[in-house]
Amino acid sequence: MISNTITGLRLVVLVPLFALLAQPDAPARDWFALAIFLFAGATDVLDGYLARRLGETSAFGAMLDLVADRLLTLATVTGLIAGGRLGALVMAAGLILIVRDVVVAALGEALPGRLGIRAGLMEKIKIACQFAGLALLIVPPDVLSWRFAGLNPGGLLLLAAAALACLTLADYSMRAAREFKASPLAPLSGGEDIDLRSDSARGRSRW
Repeated sequence: MISNTITGLRLVVLVPLFALLAQPDAPARDWFALAIFLFAGATDVLDGYLARRLGETSAFGAMLDLVADRLLTLATVTGLIAGGRLGALVMAAGLILIVRDVVVAALGEALPGRLGIRAGLMEKIKIACQFAGLALLIVPPDVLSWRFAGLNPGGLLLLAAAALACLTLADYSMRAAREFKASPLAPLSGGEDIDLRSDSARGRSRW
């Protein structure tokens, strides 16, 4: 399918993106890395559009797109850290974004289809701040000389994204706690737990 091929292309370009970012600052290299990052972002919009337009939506495609998005954040943040481009505060913000993705994925796996995760307004603002912040952090430092409290625009946007990530994670965590509380578990002899509710009560949709 065309949409899945485009998503796969986004995964492929993550390797050169990380390799470029992990090197010391060099204007030509930074601009090339930025072009790759923006290209990856564009494929994220394009694959979803084509999937809907061509009727190619599928559970596999949605999963692949989600993995590609998370790996894009991981490759960019870790590349910037490896290249020594982030201060301690901005580095912490980037790591919060990565950890938040892992926790949300774990909750979604533990409670498939029951967290009611939606791309709400706060989530959309978080994504916008995160993408713009990472893009500006890739830009050569001498281009963005403006600072506030020692942080450039990219750093400030990434901090905002991290703050929103914490708020959305708190919301999802509270929903998960309610779901776990409402799902009585009984221990098996092997130490595992099983959900005592019926299949129809649990639901089978996956996020």
